[in-house]
Amino acid sequence: MISESFPNTAQAARAARHCDELLSRAATPIDLEAEFTRFVRQIADQAQPLLAELCDNRGLTVTMGSVACAPAADWLAQLGAGGLHGFYSLGQDKRGALVSTSVGELVAQFERILGGTGEVDEDCHTLPSSAACFARQFEAKIASLLQRASDRREFAISSTGEHAHEIMPFAGNDKVWTVVLTATPKGAASSFSIRFALCQATLKDLVGARAVSPATGRSIGARGLDGSAIGHVELPLRAVLVDVPMAISRIAQLTEGSMIPVAIQRNVPVLIGNTTIAHGSVGELDDRVAMELTQTNFTGNF
Repeated sequence: MISESFPNTAQAARAARHCDELLSRAATPIDLEAEFTRFVRQIADQAQPLLAELCDNRGLTVTMGSVACAPAADWLAQLGAGGLHGFYSLGQDKRGALVSTSVGELVAQFERILGGTGEVDEDCHTLPSSAACFARQFEAKIASLLQRASDRREFAISSTGEHAHEIMPFAGNDKVWTVVLTATPKGAASSFSIRFALCQATLKDLVGARAVSPATGRSIGARGLDGSAIGHVELPLRAVLVDVPMAISRIAQLTEGSMIPVAIQRNVPVLIGNTTIAHGSVGELDDRVAMELTQTNFTGNF
């Protein structure tokens, strides 16, 4: 005997239930540590070829230290004397990145490129005029790294100095996110460290203004898409609700039942392939999860 059961009317009319956190209109706090880690990891990934070219050493390696958040005054105290500091502005008020390196370490790399041993006096705290051009080239590489990692072409060096507190626009009690990248040329006797510091306002600016990819292409004729053969071509559209950077060592430890904490983005990118075409916020429509577009890259007819 075969029996069939059907849901009662009340059950059939019950509205779909979705994750409250996903559909909430309230802004989810930005995970600044994850965002800063993502940002500096992109810098580290792209630093090798640029610094290898600068130091004329193809075997140069770049390693990334741990990220930290501390008052700006505490970070300044760790820098010590003999530094070369540059503030790379975003072109507005006091937002940007403060990047520091040791004058002695930079001069050592310059001396090695010229055929020397790369050894300099420990009290080398002033940049000699002979290495000034090399320092400018280093600053140009850093500006390029910041632009690439953030997709913000406004990043440009606006001030330099031997004392960080003289060019730093942050107050001493402002929280800054910091990390140290270490570049080690192959066969060299020494490496050099590059220290990055971003205030929280700058980091939030970078997170909230992830640019929609610029439009590229050409006109497809006077009739537009409706009259074109490609108008009916279907493309896979995807929305990235969660993008979690994770170290390989942690990935290797994942097992069934592992919990991965995530924060749902309020500004969700919509992509075709690897091209971001819009941003939107997640909501609910007719008992289904839906997305309302808040920004698109389409400014006119195709």
